[in-house]
Amino acid sequence: KKEESELVMREMLSNITHDLKTPLTAIRGYAQGILDGVAATPDRMNKYISTIRNKADDMANLVNELSLFAQIYNKEIEYKKGGVEIDEYISRCMSNLSLDLETRKIDFLYRNDVEKGTCLYIDEEKIKRVFYNVIGNAYKYIDKDLGMIFLHIEDAGKMVWVRITDNGSGIEKDELPLIFERFYRTDSSRNSKTGGTGLGLAIAKKIIEDHGGQIYAESEKGKGTKISFSLPKKVDEKKKI
Repeated sequence: KKEESELVMREMLSNITHDLKTPLTAIRGYAQGILDGVAATPDRMNKYISTIRNKADDMANLVNELSLFAQIYNKEIEYKKGGVEIDEYISRCMSNLSLDLETRKIDFLYRNDVEKGTCLYIDEEKIKRVFYNVIGNAYKYIDKDLGMIFLHIEDAGKMVWVRITDNGSGIEKDELPLIFERFYRTDSSRNSKTGGTGLGLAIAKKIIEDHGGQIYAESEKGKGTKISFSLPKKVDEKKKI
């Protein structure tokens, strides 16, 4: 266990170093360009400053993800669970993602096969993070001219299954069991096109499991990926009696 823990720590430090070094190098380079007078026109100056801002945002996102990851896994975060109607909740979650999907030319489809008025019993902010992480991860890997994300809600007794399907590049079979591991990314080259911390799905998995649910993925290379997770329903006290 000690050797495994040390291996995980070394890998984690290596990944963090890489993910911080890349935007830091860009920030230093563009800042030096401004100091050296390379950004001699307003357009070029605006481009340099925008790049510095974007790279700083990347670093901030990494730090925030690391902080949340540490808090969740060290059980330092309290879950504030309550009842919320499914359609209302999905609508609120997706309203914040709609602009991203629209600018990326990704169609969003939604189907709810759960009885109207059914409520979830969840920590709304934490589960919203799950939606953001899963859908955000999906649209990074959509390589079609016309992208598609389909969100399907199914009834499963005391639980509700949420299934998010995309028409992206898909995942190799040997990589599929690993995507929920910390810092794992299918783009082994860790290129700047997809980016990300490699923590998004690991955080989603932990949050779902802390709600008593399950999460898994299905995928076919070149055709897309489906990620499914279950959430508890709010118990109707009258029916319970």
